[in-house]
Amino acid sequence: IRMVGKIAYDETRLTYISAWVPGRIDRLFVNFTGTEVKKGDPMVLIYSPELVSAQEEYLIALKSGSQRLIEASKKKLHLFGISERQITAIEKEGTSKTSLTIYAPMSGIVIQKHGLEGMYVETGTQIYALADLSQVWVMLDAYESDLMWLKKGQKVTFETEAYPGRIFDGTVVFIDPFLDTKTRTVKVRVNVPNPEGKLK
Repeated sequence: IRMVGKIAYDETRLTYISAWVPGRIDRLFVNFTGTEVKKGDPMVLIYSPELVSAQEEYLIALKSGSQRLIEASKKKLHLFGISERQITAIEKEGTSKTSLTIYAPMSGIVIQKHGLEGMYVETGTQIYALADLSQVWVMLDAYESDLMWLKKGQKVTFETEAYPGRIFDGTVVFIDPFLDTKTRTVKVRVNVPNPEGKLK
């Protein structure tokens, strides 16, 4: 069965970097889409008065010695996106930080950049979108008459215009239950490993 299709992001390997607290973007460490980042790389620095007051609460709780207050204020810091390492630094230094650095939660490519330096953000505002391209989807169009020959788990081989003659392999993982009434085709999703990043 011959089919044509397009390469797409694996939607299970997309993540968004959002503001954990309301505040102002003081610095963007990644300034354009297409940049490759590693897990743990700094992405954005946000200034937030709410963050400062939450840290002050934690320092006061530490001085009080009340375990209940310490745990409650520490939980609040975690909800604001402050890591255990950052909390330890606050304890050691005994001072609050005016800004929060948000780190990349995974390695990947920046596919969207919504933030600008100096911009004010609310909790949940999306700043970046990251895609892990070590595996991609190939979305193929199958004609209605071919559906009887297709099933999940089948192996697929394909060529791309960028690499004529080179054969890539994948596996059918999903067959769309809806038929496009105009083209009389169904989307067939193929998972394809992309360790070298050749598939764009």
